[in-house]
Amino acid sequence: MTRPSRRAGWIGLAGAVAAAVTLFFSSCEKRSIEVPRGYKGEASRNPYLAAQRLLERLGTPVSSFRELPIALDLDPREATLILPTPRRSLGRARARELMRWVEDGGHLIVVSWQLFDDENRFPDLVLDPLGVRQYLNESDEPEPEAPEPGEPEPPDEPAPGVTKASATQAEAEEDEPELARAVFPDRAAPLEVEFDPEYRIELDAEAEDARVSEIGDANGVHLVTVRAGRGVVTALTDDYFLTQPVIADWDHAELVYRLTHFAGRSGPVWIVFGDEFPGALALVWRHGWMVVASAALVLALWLWSASRRFGPIEPDPPGERRELMEHVRAAGRFQLRSGAARGLLAATRDALLERLHERHPSLATLSPAAQAEHLAGLSGLPRESVARALAFGSEADSSRFVQDVAILEKIRRSL
Repeated sequence: MTRPSRRAGWIGLAGAVAAAVTLFFSSCEKRSIEVPRGYKGEASRNPYLAAQRLLERLGTPVSSFRELPIALDLDPREATLILPTPRRSLGRARARELMRWVEDGGHLIVVSWQLFDDENRFPDLVLDPLGVRQYLNESDEPEPEAPEPGEPEPPDEPAPGVTKASATQAEAEEDEPELARAVFPDRAAPLEVEFDPEYRIELDAEAEDARVSEIGDANGVHLVTVRAGRGVVTALTDDYFLTQPVIADWDHAELVYRLTHFAGRSGPVWIVFGDEFPGALALVWRHGWMVVASAALVLALWLWSASRRFGPIEPDPPGERRELMEHVRAAGRFQLRSGAARGLLAATRDALLERLHERHPSLATLSPAAQAEHLAGLSGLPRESVARALAFGSEADSSRFVQDVAILEKIRRSL
């Protein structure tokens, strides 16, 4: 019974797989879908590469940088600097240097990234002194009222008389962007550019007198040029028309050309597309490359001198072997300095008494005075010196320590 039931299970599984495959091929259709992979190479890093290539083909020298170069070695009377980044790494000293370049005749193009009425904004070191302010446009359409709790949301019904085709056409018309139009004397039709409708630029009272030109639409001004010294600063609400592929829409390419050739300029153009603050190593090399180079040279010279040698390596000198008595004397001097003179003197007396018991047992039973007299006769030393050295109950005098030890040792050797 086990074998037929297992075979039936396999047959059922195969039938299910065949049914699933049949259903898949009967209900699914093979299609090719293009998946955008984005830009590659330099275009993926530099969003203004199309603008750079456009200006280069029109004969304008253009250079792109990841960050603002240290030296602005551009002729301010003919050059244009495009700085569309948020300028987070631009300090006050660098901003003053940049504005001095503008006042000498340069043309600076920047984007306003902050709202003037934002409480958490950071100071804009370029636009704030010029009186250029950016604001957010508020929508005029009222927000739909939220339904009461438990009440179903009303369905989206078309207006009376509106068919599906006319509704689709109306939606397409509403999706048309609001274009800003600028009139130029040498152009028959107005120049049309698309800007972000959510933002607008306003000038304070002092900046109104320095206004040179502006471009705007029904949502407000999106491009304004103000004079600063002998140069000009152009502020933008956004830089979409400068980037690829939007530069190919409407009249964006022509606006890029006109901005970089403002007031008849024909000089080079710099585009700064990065705003990353340099790292510690980059700052050290930028401001202290001479110190780093000198340290590297000193290190190389030291390594070269340490690697040079002449002849074979000299063997290590053999260690000196010391005698046993040197260690004994060293141990005695250490104990003497550490206050163990009394112990050393007692050890010398014990050695003398041990020799006295071995060689002259009869003298060991005598009184100390009699022992001192007999030992003075055997050693030839004065009786007083021998008696003092043998006075076991007296305090050890450190000043007479060496003399007493010498006397006891001489008596021991004479036995």
